Amino acid sequence: MFVSPMDVVLSNDTILQPDLLYISKQRLNIVSDRVEGAPNLVIEILSPESGRRDRTEKLDLYAKHLVDEYWIVDPTCQLFEFLLLEQGRYVVTQPVNNRYQSARLPEVVIDLATFWREVDRRLPRK
Repeated sequence: MFVSPMDVVLSNDTILQPDLLYISKQRLNIVSDRVEGAPNLVIEILSPESGRRDRTEKLDLYAKHLVDEYWIVDPTCQLFEFLLLEQGRYVVTQPVNNRYQSARLPEVVIDLATFWREVDRRLPRK
């Protein structure tokens, strides 16, 4: 798992800095001082400034460059959108019993209730 700022070079003319990204052990060879190629998983955390770009431009670029899994996190609504790349476009995948298990990355699991409780504990709402 890597956090921003970390350049992800998807092509000669496409370099992005996702908020979080995950690369499986088998593909760690694409990491140096930057990532050369598509991560297995990209996570963008929405803000008023980034929401439109995360849901349109970045979504299209990640799909075009074959990022297998893309999560969009809305901290205001405490919502995750889990998107899996299927035939060149993202399809929404639903968590089961408030738990998400990646279909492609068996090591990636998140308990959503526990996650949001921890966020509330560390960053209490005003």
